[in-house]
Amino acid sequence: MLRTIGVNVVNFAIKATSLEPSFAPAWIAFGNSFAAQDESDQAMSSYRTASSLFPGSHLPTLYIGMEFLRTNNLVQAQEFIRQAGVLCPSDPLVYNELGSVYYKQKEYSKAIEMFTKALKLCKGLPERLMEAWEPTLFNLGYSYRKLRYALD
Repeated sequence: MLRTIGVNVVNFAIKATSLEPSFAPAWIAFGNSFAAQDESDQAMSSYRTASSLFPGSHLPTLYIGMEFLRTNNLVQAQEFIRQAGVLCPSDPLVYNELGSVYYKQKEYSKAIEMFTKALKLCKGLPERLMEAWEPTLFNLGYSYRKLRYALD
């Protein structure tokens, strides 16, 4: 199933970039597809292309950070995700991903702070959209659990 979705995304991105090579969302789609297939170098290249085509947008920077997080390069991940947060401090995904970085670094108090901030930014969303944030609630709960064990 994932392979089929990836092929469809790549086909869309190929068509979109052939029609409009400077269409940054297609480059982000390329990057996401490559990341889903563990093609980190190609994902990063696609995100960097999107970044150059979409100056001022936080999304390419955020996705670069997320790719660094996926490959466990936590210092780089934190740097890029923070940069994305400077560009767009109202995006809850920024704080969710930063919370994930802190969790992996065993900085559970900071992780709790970031997951909580992400959820606060989602407040008021329709119920159907809130379901997408269930993993953040899960991560928040696990951060509290880990913090309790770290304090014992």
